[in-house]
Amino acid sequence: MPPRNKVYDLPPEIRDELNERLVSTGFQGYSALADWLSERGYNVSRSSVHRYGQDLQEEFDEAMGDVRKTTELARAMASETEDETGALIDATARIVQDQLLRITIAMRKAEHEPEKAAKHLSNVTKALADIGRVSLSQKKWAAEVRQEVAKEAAEAAEGALANQGMTQDAIDSIKRDILGIA
Repeated sequence: MPPRNKVYDLPPEIRDELNERLVSTGFQGYSALADWLSERGYNVSRSSVHRYGQDLQEEFDEAMGDVRKTTELARAMASETEDETGALIDATARIVQDQLLRITIAMRKAEHEPEKAAKHLSNVTKALADIGRVSLSQKKWAAEVRQEVAKEAAEAAEGALANQGMTQDAIDSIKRDILGIA
């Protein structure tokens, strides 16, 4: 097994800044990035930065693909429900759930560090529960908004129909149809 890439030994804040620089440069300029690390006292070769950058670029491209899929899924769902914001939340939740399930499967296969896997599995489980709550809250909010819009439409229709001389029974029937009351 090859030795661990030295980039992973960098402090998190330096690695985060390296990630930002890699993304902002379009995953180019590895020599300059190795020099930048050297100026900060970290001896990381250009080839280590390059290998790390390639891995990060693969993850970045996959994540961007997921973003595009999420957006397209939200558009498709919105065309059915006419609620683009809610559809985007729901689509994102579905994709995150898929990713978390993949992580769970990968962790089950990583039997060499069971304590670490158990801790991560706990975090994944919490994240799945949070996503479920967000999705349910969004759906509840969307239903409340639809109900409020229907009430406003029923009130507006009642006033307009009364001005046209319609009977109260006919107005009540139309209001029940608008509100979805049997």
